[in-house]
Amino acid sequence: MDRANQHELESLGILDIIEDGAFIFRPDSLRFIYVNEGAIQQTGYSKEELLGMTPLDLTLEFDESRFRQLVAPLVCGDARTTRFSTTHRLKGGDIRPVEVILQFLGLTDNGANLVAIVRDITERREAEETLREQKDFLNAILENEPECVKVISTDGRLLQMNRAGLAMLETRSLDDAQQEGLINYVHPEDRGAFIHLSRRVFKGNSGKLEFRIRGKKGTERWLETHASPLRNAEGNTYALVGVTRDITERKANEARIEFLAFHDSLTTLPNRVRAKDHFELAMAHAKRTTTYVAFLFLDLDNFKTINDSLGHAIGDTLLKSVATRLGDGIRATDTISRQGGDEFLLILPDMGEAVAVSDIAEKILYQLSLPFEINGYQLFTSASIGIAVYPDDGDNFDILLKKADTAMYQAKNDGRSTYRFYQEQMNIDAVEQHQMLSGLAKALERQEFVLQFQPQIDLSSRMVIGAEALIRWQHPERGLIAPESFIALAEDSGHIVPIGEWVLLEACKQAAAWRKAGFPKLVIAVNLSAVQFKRGNLEMSVTRALTESGLDPDDLELELTESILIQNTEQVLATVRKLKTIGVRLSIDDFGTGYSSLAYLSRFSVDKLKIDRSFVQNMVDDAGSAAIVRAIIQMAKSLNLKTIAEGVEDENTLARLRLYHCDAVQGYYYGRPMTATEFSTYLSENQVALSSNSAIWRDSRG
Repeated sequence: MDRANQHELESLGILDIIEDGAFIFRPDSLRFIYVNEGAIQQTGYSKEELLGMTPLDLTLEFDESRFRQLVAPLVCGDARTTRFSTTHRLKGGDIRPVEVILQFLGLTDNGANLVAIVRDITERREAEETLREQKDFLNAILENEPECVKVISTDGRLLQMNRAGLAMLETRSLDDAQQEGLINYVHPEDRGAFIHLSRRVFKGNSGKLEFRIRGKKGTERWLETHASPLRNAEGNTYALVGVTRDITERKANEARIEFLAFHDSLTTLPNRVRAKDHFELAMAHAKRTTTYVAFLFLDLDNFKTINDSLGHAIGDTLLKSVATRLGDGIRATDTISRQGGDEFLLILPDMGEAVAVSDIAEKILYQLSLPFEINGYQLFTSASIGIAVYPDDGDNFDILLKKADTAMYQAKNDGRSTYRFYQEQMNIDAVEQHQMLSGLAKALERQEFVLQFQPQIDLSSRMVIGAEALIRWQHPERGLIAPESFIALAEDSGHIVPIGEWVLLEACKQAAAWRKAGFPKLVIAVNLSAVQFKRGNLEMSVTRALTESGLDPDDLELELTESILIQNTEQVLATVRKLKTIGVRLSIDDFGTGYSSLAYLSRFSVDKLKIDRSFVQNMVDDAGSAAIVRAIIQMAKSLNLKTIAEGVEDENTLARLRLYHCDAVQGYYYGRPMTATEFSTYLSENQVALSSNSAIWRDSRG
């Protein structure tokens, strides 16, 4: 190259200082006429070696013909620059990727010159390959990610979504989802919140949202998405990325939990918590309109018998049927709630007068009196309803509920299958009952129970043949309490089981003591409760009482009511047979007042019938009662059973019983219930006299 041309090139002031390789060559010979230091470092050849070479000596991808076609546009002036990638073989034999920029440099005295700026892109290619591998790896992860990953542009377009996301949308491809538009999958009620979240993220803030979508097949799902902004090198948000998971099952569980928090799981009726909320609203309305809110507390009368005899499955179905029937009979503004067990609460707002409440109560009683057809059974039930009214009976849910409950128990006491409005005296009675129940729980421990004994007289021999053991409660504040005031309470609370065991043991001990003292043979009669058959180990209790007392089993008579025999018949029959095996006697107490049946008498192998006092005391003046007493005695004789009449208080009654050939009697005519000491004196003074002088009987009644 002449000095003028060399000076022209060097005046550019760039080729010698750039790090990339610079090669100048003539298009005719293709031989390099100039190389810079970068070219020398890049190829490994010396300057002298390079100046004797052409581009074809370095590149592996061009032959001379193709290379000349590449540079022809530059020589002809059709193009100023061309760019391409190729590979160079270095002096040591290594192959490197390069990027080449060819440019027409200008004309010289010797012709045109072309310059090639060559950049080694080995590191860039490695970086690109690494990036590609990373991208492939990331895509593989995203495609197998069980949660949806999506990218949304700032104008709301769906740019990317993985396989899990497409499955949520129930669509086959990203193109389908893009054509539909992501916002159209979002539930209409949640679109506003979805757009608000997107705008927030596009402003650079991350966010979370729970929303619903409807897939292409119509399936509705709950989703939870966490969205974050994607920023470019300048820090500007150009898209958002959202990681979304399906929370449909969680939402269903939450809804179920919330439902159970306010509803009964069996009947799906509102529970007490929700009923209280409804009352608050009804009370607020009543204040504004000067109306009443009625509380109807309802308890099924014979549900326990059905549940115990037919099983809990039948019982549960009955409760659901009752709930349905109650719901059919109330207004849309009324509330029906299950309080637990077989108890229901009805809240009736906007009531104008008490008579309207009575009409509703009577309607409910009628509806529940109709038979229920359940699993092949025709079941009959009834209800007792207690009523309290806001504001007359209180302005608090718990107070009104308690008073309605109190009124319900009054309805039960008044014969069941009826309703009662709350009265203040009920509360007084309830408080007294609660106090008595509290005392009853500790009465045994404090030794407050005592036994009294009433003589039983054989009408043929006029001798004392036995005594009935009768419990009394020596209350520290109320004095001596008769059994009719606390036995029912003891049965309801379950205290009757330990109390009954105590009575049995004490009665046997006393009877054994009289026998040991030299008195003639006496049979001690002890009443049994139905609860003892169900909850107590009766056979063990009887055996223990006989063993500890030393009493002959034949001297113990257990009195059963007819109601015991008709409940859980097979279970009771098994227990009765065990008792008979021990050797004790059995009698039916209050015979004639229950479900009298010859079948029961024969199956249970009883020894005696005890004629109820209600017939005995009226038999002189009431022909019907007399006929019943006579029929019982005749039936008993035909079955080889003994009879004893209780409640005998006068000579006329006694004479009539003799006429009917009753076996034995018991009542005030012969003696009131006495303490053990008094009964011992009675035996000593009257055992001989009773057989010879009826006047002494009358004198000893006191």
